Amino acid sequence: MASTRERNGRFTGIYRDASGKQKSAGTFAAAREALKAAEHAEAAANPPRPAKATEVYATQKRGRATVAGYAPKWLDAQLLEKTSRETYGRTADRIVGHLGAMAREDVGPDDVRKMLKALKKAGLRDATISATLDLTRLMLGEDACAGVRFRIKDRREMRVVTREQAKAIESAMSPRHQLLVRALFATGCRWGEMIAVRGTDVEERGTGYVLKIRRTIIEVRGARSERPYGKSQNASRDITIPKTLAADLMAFGPELCFTNAKGDFLRRNAFRSGFWLPAIRKAGADGLRVHDCRHSHASWLANDPRIAVAVVRDRLGHSSIAVTSRYIHVMPDGDDPCLAVLGEAA
Repeated sequence: MASTRERNGRFTGIYRDASGKQKSAGTFAAAREALKAAEHAEAAANPPRPAKATEVYATQKRGRATVAGYAPKWLDAQLLEKTSRETYGRTADRIVGHLGAMAREDVGPDDVRKMLKALKKAGLRDATISATLDLTRLMLGEDACAGVRFRIKDRREMRVVTREQAKAIESAMSPRHQLLVRALFATGCRWGEMIAVRGTDVEERGTGYVLKIRRTIIEVRGARSERPYGKSQNASRDITIPKTLAADLMAFGPELCFTNAKGDFLRRNAFRSGFWLPAIRKAGADGLRVHDCRHSHASWLANDPRIAVAVVRDRLGHSSIAVTSRYIHVMPDGDDPCLAVLGEAA
């Protein structure tokens, strides 16, 4: 709730944003002006939430639970992490938007097909529609989706660049974020892992250096929070890194290495739109995603005969060698190790 704080005869308007963080709306000569500014700032930071589909439809129909009434209870009963629960919630709301008024037992394959067709017509990506079908099957049962199939046609392809292209992107990047790009390509870290790195996460080991991935940043509805890397508080993943990169990261000490201009966690979308897109255009790598830094790193290692696939798996934190094996022979044009072994120019 908006309030004011007086100091030396002047008044500061105080409000809380959507994440609950207390902020200032400015300092004024009169308490009334400060309170008015705080109320306006609080209203702007906390816009009215649109009604969810689960709140529009009746929860029962002729004494039976509707999809709208059943979906929230089903979600509450699932053991999910915060980000997964958020994703499931959005998908469930999409299902309820099309099937919410129906009794759960009345939903059949034709109803599900109509929903998928409507989602496709609305312009949703195939991967999103497929995920909606998967959750419908989990939530409403196999009978409701019997015989329903959906083929993903617009699946995003994995993009991989050469080491030279990676250096070109780093050079084209704003100086403030060049170290971030170099670290992404050099470690293969996920975005949430990388922006959680502090200088003290780098340790000297033998004659080299190791980056210990101890935590990750998750973002839900614009609110960011830090959590342990794995299932336990002490879980970590060790990544060997070059000496020069280690020195640059260690220079930050206990502080975050990669932040926005205010020193807060760097938002992926802000980095992408403000820095990444201009850099890849300048470097001639249009269409490359930030996550493709990880794909490129994995491909460079998985196709090097000196490195065991199991080592690459552990370095990237993959769940199995099968996941890592996807990167074998996924190489940039002109960088095929098979041709190099055969002694032929690519």
